Amino acid sequence: MNYRIFVVDDDRHYARMLSYRLDKNDSYTVNVFHNGEEVLAALDEKPDLVLLDIMMPGIDGVEVLRQMLTRVPDVPVIMVSAQGVIDTAVEAMKLGAYDYITKGQDDLVKLDSIVRNVLEKVSLEREVETLRSEVTEKYQIKGMIGESPAMQEVCRKIQKATRGDLMVAIQGESGTGKELVAKAIHYASARKRGPFVVVNCAAIPRELMESEFFGHEKGSFTGAHARKIGKFEQADGGTIFLDEIGELDMDLQAKLLRALQEGELTRVGGSELIDFDARVICATNRDVVTMIRDAQFREDLYYRLFQFPIPLPPLRERGSDVLLLSNFFFRDYVTKHPDFKGKKISTQARRAIENYTWPGNVRELKSAIERAILLSDEAEISAPDLMIADQNTISPWAERLTLAEAAETSFVAAVPKALAQPESTKGSTPVSGNDADGFDSDEADVPLGDGDGGIVSLEELKHRAVERAYRLCDRNVDRAAVELGIGRATMYRLLKRFEIMD
Repeated sequence: MNYRIFVVDDDRHYARMLSYRLDKNDSYTVNVFHNGEEVLAALDEKPDLVLLDIMMPGIDGVEVLRQMLTRVPDVPVIMVSAQGVIDTAVEAMKLGAYDYITKGQDDLVKLDSIVRNVLEKVSLEREVETLRSEVTEKYQIKGMIGESPAMQEVCRKIQKATRGDLMVAIQGESGTGKELVAKAIHYASARKRGPFVVVNCAAIPRELMESEFFGHEKGSFTGAHARKIGKFEQADGGTIFLDEIGELDMDLQAKLLRALQEGELTRVGGSELIDFDARVICATNRDVVTMIRDAQFREDLYYRLFQFPIPLPPLRERGSDVLLLSNFFFRDYVTKHPDFKGKKISTQARRAIENYTWPGNVRELKSAIERAILLSDEAEISAPDLMIADQNTISPWAERLTLAEAAETSFVAAVPKALAQPESTKGSTPVSGNDADGFDSDEADVPLGDGDGGIVSLEELKHRAVERAYRLCDRNVDRAAVELGIGRATMYRLLKRFEIMD
């Protein structure tokens, strides 16, 4: 990079000496000024650093500093002082100067390192600002894709949510883009320069969740070898996004409620009350009202978190948005992978995209498009390349199987068949899953008796339902959880308990 440095000193000899020393570096362009009026008039040239003499006729260096802090507050200033005015230089640093040097040979030796450090800081700040601008542009509301009335309503609610600090609750099926909406709200709000901290409540073990939220002190529990700052402290001044909030257990819900009400927290194992200022956005794919009725979610926490609800429509209810999104994902992937330049989506594939119900929503669509680009050997992507069901085929995910339905189906089939077996044959030949409920035996062999012709336990039925859903969903845990009507964390626990996961 090339940096523009202003040297301001009424001592022409000293100014020339500073300029000569700095000009040795090819990355510096040095401009020399001999009074405050000249440099103030040249601030529109946007210097990267100013070396400013304190004692000058007319407007002195301290007054120039004050005006610069108002007009160009991001430009660092190094004060240059004579031996007798060091106190003034210190006062200038209290006003906002970055550093000071004295007009002596020793400090001139230090000049190179001081300037280099300042400019490295400038470079880093520019990089951060560029990244922040790129992220803000990426997640801005106008960048959200969708022309359907349902998505236009979502955009209107996002715009309203950016105006204040109300807690926002985003509700929608898995894969509808809840985190994208949360980021759009954050980066369009007054908190956009603050951190955006994500906590996936389903991915963290229950016993570690409190520490993840609020942090812990050294020695507070086994393995706590050092103090840890929690996510709420990290999000101070910004936004914390609590994804899958419905997976929190009741004990932690109570602690979260208290922290939100008081605006303060206590680390695990600590006693100090720590203030925090973070906007909370949560998301869930579960029916929280039903959870409240079933005593799985606190009603008081619901009213605290769901101050501004934003429901997200599933992709199957967004009409032509599915083609807009598929075109976007296609262009984005091809742009990042030029080897696929020239490929197109065939009319047949577009028809299949429109006719499919997309139970995995936008996430599934994105995966299908990217997979089709890789699979296709032709110039055009065909419908089979998408690996989805067309309008004449039943989707592999179309048969919704909840735990309750699985239990009911198995019991209805098991009781009469088990009792109808001759006494001599009971328990000798278990009934296959295909005989019981229409599933192929090679997908899930489901014995309905207990070996003596009795009825299997509910635990065993649960085991079979979980295993069947997991296999039918091609071992996709997220989709199997949706099919069973349970949370992802619960699905993982059941898979582990029954030793099903590969």
